[in-house]
Amino acid sequence: MKKAPFSFRIFAFAATTLLLTFVASCRKDKETDSDTSASKNESVAERYFNELNDISDQAVKTGDLSTFKLSASEAILLSNCAVITFDTSSSVSASNPDTISIDFGTGCVGNDLKTRSGKIIVSTTGRYRDAGTVITITPLNYFVNNNQILGSRVVTNLGNNASNQPTFSVNVNGSIVLANSGGTITWTASRTRTWTEGYNTPGIFADDVYSVVGSSSGTKVNGETWTTQITSALVHKFACRQIVSGSFTITPSNRPQRTVDFGTGDCDNTATVTINGNTYTFTFL
Repeated sequence: MKKAPFSFRIFAFAATTLLLTFVASCRKDKETDSDTSASKNESVAERYFNELNDISDQAVKTGDLSTFKLSASEAILLSNCAVITFDTSSSVSASNPDTISIDFGTGCVGNDLKTRSGKIIVSTTGRYRDAGTVITITPLNYFVNNNQILGSRVVTNLGNNASNQPTFSVNVNGSIVLANSGGTITWTASRTRTWTEGYNTPGIFADDVYSVVGSSSGTKVNGETWTTQITSALVHKFACRQIVSGSFTITPSNRPQRTVDFGTGDCDNTATVTINGNTYTFTFL
């Protein structure tokens, strides 16, 4: 049999080698892309800014954080070292809102073992349950375990939905300066929050459950960005102080889309992220 010219054989060998290298590289990328950092950053930001909302709700409704209990047997989330001051007016309106200051001083250790300092300022144009009320939550030199929380969370009461459940729009524009010079996470979110359980039991927080849909975006410490879209409503149980179920897709810059799943209702601080068919479990703060 007549052999192919030497130059052609060299070309064919080089082309085959290049093709195999490309395929191997793609296969390796698919198998080893286990980066969950964007998912963790999203979950951390979600939790910190949800906590701002929970603390503010308690202060606005009761004027006292020292009785912040999840159940009759569970310890309070905060402690009585937080000082709440009301600057109220007889005619509350958008141009003349009530202001509540929650002051943690230079270090207030709660029974959740977190140390908070600084203030949370809450500005409200009406009652929490009244349609049209706008509540603006602003951290002021506010730190949680030496992580500084910056920005604002604006909650607008949209009235009740068809199931007579209170519904709110939530817009967050904030950042978290991590402790120990860990860098800064930025985060923006546009959400719709529905009060699905506990709205008929004023003064009791343990049975409150919220369902959240919407989107968000952020920037990691290293400058990489991500976007998210909630695909199954995130369920936030007040008794757990965190998301217990639901899922969202997250798309980091220059990486394939991931799916983050919080499970089916267990009160824990874990979630799974699926990347290229591989599933990893991670723990968030």
